[in-house]
Amino acid sequence: MKFSDLHPNIKIRICTDFFTDLTQKTILPFMAIYLSTQIGAGWAGVFLTVNILASMFAGLGAGYWSDRIGRKKLMVLAQSLQVFALICLATANSPWMNSVPLTCFMFLLSSISSGITVPIAGAMIVDVSSEKERQYVYGLQYWTTNVAITFGALLGGLLFEPFRFLLFSLVCVESIATLLILIFCIHETMDSHQHISTDLTKKIRRTTLANTSNKARKSNLSNVINTYRTILKDHRFMVFFTATVLAISLEFQLDKYIAVRLKNEFTAELLGFHVSGLHMFSAIIMINTVLVALIAIPFAKWISHLNSRTIITVGLLLYTAGFATLAFSNWAWLLIASAGILTIGELMYAPVRQVILAGIIPDSNRAAYMAADGLSYHLAALLGSLGLTVGTFIPSYMMAGLYLSMGLAALYFFRVSLRAENGRQQNLSYVDAS
Repeated sequence: MKFSDLHPNIKIRICTDFFTDLTQKTILPFMAIYLSTQIGAGWAGVFLTVNILASMFAGLGAGYWSDRIGRKKLMVLAQSLQVFALICLATANSPWMNSVPLTCFMFLLSSISSGITVPIAGAMIVDVSSEKERQYVYGLQYWTTNVAITFGALLGGLLFEPFRFLLFSLVCVESIATLLILIFCIHETMDSHQHISTDLTKKIRRTTLANTSNKARKSNLSNVINTYRTILKDHRFMVFFTATVLAISLEFQLDKYIAVRLKNEFTAELLGFHVSGLHMFSAIIMINTVLVALIAIPFAKWISHLNSRTIITVGLLLYTAGFATLAFSNWAWLLIASAGILTIGELMYAPVRQVILAGIIPDSNRAAYMAADGLSYHLAALLGSLGLTVGTFIPSYMMAGLYLSMGLAALYFFRVSLRAENGRQQNLSYVDAS
């Protein structure tokens, strides 16, 4: 498999996503620090919570309607909203204006735009790729994302506070370029969506044309509600879903509570250089993403001989211990070591999580279950924002204890999910043998 063999849409999306991630990661991880400074940590947590909810509901609506009116139309609309929001963000942080309310409102619009784009871009890649290509495509995306995050964190740590206007302006230029590429280079892929038959497509189009009627709107809403109601009744999946939310919510603590705590509490002399909390936060992100980018593949081969239960147990214990240490320690070398430890843990548990997911979702409702799994990331981000608010009322050692409890609970639920999946495979083997 070669990059040149991929569909043009995929090649374009991988390239544009790299630069989008690179520029946005110079801003997004540092917004919690900015907001906590301007409006207080408590209100910052509330605002970030609202942001996550708005992005989540925007994504649900976008995923539903992209199958009805097309991928490209909604992506262009969302990117246009992104350009508008970023122009206003740059203006609100320019030498001529310093408006916190305008910054907050435009950051909300930017989050809504991202919420619309992410599920549609994912669906577009599935539309034009084969099963054999997807492993290569997603692996390439995983690598480019981590490389972009690495350099984005470095630029953000150096430029966010002293040169915020320049930073927002660079992101705005990149967003305009992406919009032009979407308009002139990206092709509509909805017609190649293999999961919708011709008759069903015609029915959807007729429904879309008639969507001004109350009956059509109620029917659409009823279909969505019934689908997710069925998923909520799937006990095995919901146990897995709970474990995912708890585990990933620790990751979302990094650029919220942990970032703010380091800025307020940490300062040190390291190798003859003065290191601020903001610099240490950038270093932690860089260690995490560089290690993932460099050792993910060889490390996966090295632990492949271990069974899934052992990998996920050791991995989550390391992952949890690393985040718990970041929650209270102000010793520079221990923070650096913890960043490496949690990264090793992430590399161990994350692939097993995907294996468990693939085994517990039914083939007949795969897309709906994958969409529900995507909601776990939004809920985890929500807990991350709430953690920033909770951290204003309790000391750091109690936050560390809370992280330990969340990580151990996630481990328990993952092991329950893995046990249920192993039991299902044994039953299937028995049936096949019969």
